[in-house]
Amino acid sequence: MIILYWLVDLIVITFVWVDRLISRFRVSRTGYANPRVRNMVGMLGYSSHSYHLSLPNIQKWLKHRTDLFPMVIQVQTINRCNAACEFCPYPYTIHLQEKRIMDDALYTKIVDECVAEKDLHDFVPMSKNEPLLDVKMERRVEEFKAKAQPHQMVELVTNGSGLTPTRAQRLMDAGVDLITVSVNASNEETYKRVMVGLSWKQVMSNLEALSKMNLSKVNIYLRFVADQTNKRELKLFRKRWKNFNLFQFNVNNRAGTVRNYETMVMKYNDFIARLRRVGGHRVYPVCPYVFSLMHVLENGDVPMCSNDWANREVLGNVRTQTIREIYNSPRMNEIRELMAAGKFEKLEACRECSFYHDWMKSPLAPNKDDWQIRSQKVDEPPIAST
Repeated sequence: MIILYWLVDLIVITFVWVDRLISRFRVSRTGYANPRVRNMVGMLGYSSHSYHLSLPNIQKWLKHRTDLFPMVIQVQTINRCNAACEFCPYPYTIHLQEKRIMDDALYTKIVDECVAEKDLHDFVPMSKNEPLLDVKMERRVEEFKAKAQPHQMVELVTNGSGLTPTRAQRLMDAGVDLITVSVNASNEETYKRVMVGLSWKQVMSNLEALSKMNLSKVNIYLRFVADQTNKRELKLFRKRWKNFNLFQFNVNNRAGTVRNYETMVMKYNDFIARLRRVGGHRVYPVCPYVFSLMHVLENGDVPMCSNDWANREVLGNVRTQTIREIYNSPRMNEIRELMAAGKFEKLEACRECSFYHDWMKSPLAPNKDDWQIRSQKVDEPPIAST
């Protein structure tokens, strides 16, 4: 196991070094005139961007136990979505809440603190919702960009149903740097099953129109969340949308809140499952969520983790506290100490989290049997006994 760790360390160090060396030479077909996003190309570009934002905070805290400010902040300006995607807990969590929209004063308070902090890089006015349902979204983007430091960017993550040509142009005029559209299918039949409640024809029409617009200042990513129902379409998806940047990752269980996760999770045999955890340990020494990211709900609450749709632990509220106060509270640092010691299972939101079980848990610990298989490929029928 030690030799394997050394080998993975060498691979990671080499990869990070090469990535840094070539990153400035990567130029995207979309957003190429925007210095904040021009080097984000494909899955590597997005992953590299996230990794290099997360790691400094992690290293700083592990070495010095010093105060941090989130590198990325997600802000839920409206607690509503217009879809019921199969891999999302929205229909049985947030959907049950009263519809609420973040008031302007609270949003401005968040923006003003963020733009004053040099460590804040990515401002994402979206969290557990469909941001384009907020009719004020263009004005909200414009407000942040008018005050932002030169390195600070705005990313908007949407299902694309409301991304009409008119709306897309208004968002670009407001200054959005990166638009990520969650598509997750390559044909209408799969789309209707995965992205429940949305119109395939409408989203495709919006994307076709977007592809014909001037995208020199805004980078466009299409996202594909792979699970057992759509994984065979990834190749066709890549071929169909090769002129946009694409980002793919496997479905996760959102800290145990996704129903029927066992039927969707991508399957790996025992050895591969452990190898993934070896790699996860070396890439991220701790879970990056509480070291580099924060998300704020429409009422100002700050849950511990953006993956926990049950909001099992709320750390504070930005109406009465600053982001910096909440992010460096005694409880937040206690959580970081537990994670640094590998004691994730002492945290309720982490115990059933697939990100923990698949990437952060010790490779020597047992695999989670109901998520993994041991000796058979997932698509092979069991061998009948004779």
